[in-house]
Amino acid sequence: MKRIFLFITIPFLGIILSSCEQTPPPTDKKLENNDGLLMATLYVQRASEYKALCYQAYNLAHYKLDEKINKYKGDRKLAVIVDIDETVLDNSPFTAKSIIENTDYPKYWDEWCNLSKAQSIPGAKDFLKYAESRGVETFYVSNRKAHLIPATLKNLQGNGFPFADSTHLFLRTKSSDKEIRRNKIREDHDVLLYFGDALGDFLPAFDEPSTEARNALAKEIRNQFGNDFIVLPNPTYGTWMNSLLTGVPKSADADSVYKSRLINF
Repeated sequence: MKRIFLFITIPFLGIILSSCEQTPPPTDKKLENNDGLLMATLYVQRASEYKALCYQAYNLAHYKLDEKINKYKGDRKLAVIVDIDETVLDNSPFTAKSIIENTDYPKYWDEWCNLSKAQSIPGAKDFLKYAESRGVETFYVSNRKAHLIPATLKNLQGNGFPFADSTHLFLRTKSSDKEIRRNKIREDHDVLLYFGDALGDFLPAFDEPSTEARNALAKEIRNQFGNDFIVLPNPTYGTWMNSLLTGVPKSADADSVYKSRLINF
């Protein structure tokens, strides 16, 4: 029996941006101005440096996958686990729409996802096809809502991603903790590499809202980055932005709070 696990991805934009692991109450209000996302979104869409970082991540993954396969002594099925949004699929057109219309998630999110038009993150498809050629399965652990399953599968299949089927799509049921779903995959597979744009895609401890705690943990496990964990760049939303607003009243001006977090000389 095929099993489908569901999860919510919330690229919450504007004043409060969500991560894949932390879900603030949704809002559909009109913003006065959403230009804070302008340069970050242009970086994703236009900067060669962004594309180079993605290629670099997946080039490194090729090398690490071969290394791990060559050293593997077990007899279990092998796998890699990838996030979807901003890890294998580029949702920057949705962000651009939010900027132009001065809107937040969930406005236009369903419309965007149902188009199934998100393009592959540079390097993602080539790597996952290579992993398939080496006998390694891909599992997609993402934070999208249940009603977007058909559109998500259509989008993955349209981009030519391997294992784009209900058996390999692990989305949310009840808990937003991705570790529950990762553990389910690890029951039958040895996972060689993990991919994500938010550190909660690797360890639940990164769901900690404190910037200081997250930075300390990143330093503590620094040797795993590039070895077990492959991080994709995402300057437009994530837990890192939520952490900057920890303890701040909802009535506060987010732009002023962000500016106060700058480290000046």
